[in-house]
Amino acid sequence: MACLTSININANLANNSNVETDVYLATIVWNGVERNIAVLAMGRRPLIGTALLEDYHLSIDFYEGDTVLVDEIL
Repeated sequence: MACLTSININANLANNSNVETDVYLATIVWNGVERNIAVLAMGRRPLIGTALLEDYHLSIDFYEGDTVLVDEIL
């Protein structure tokens, strides 16, 4: 993931609180295609929104270091 630029936004969280955070524009390869996406800098790990998952199935085992699978819905 290559970061291109960043801006600062006021993000609304799931608990309805607001936090100021940096947002980076990044280019990723998703299913073999380059896409420009927004990445939020939220603590130790960057967040990529779920819009990328449209028409995909997501399966996660919630254990540190475990597997995350994303499969295209046929």
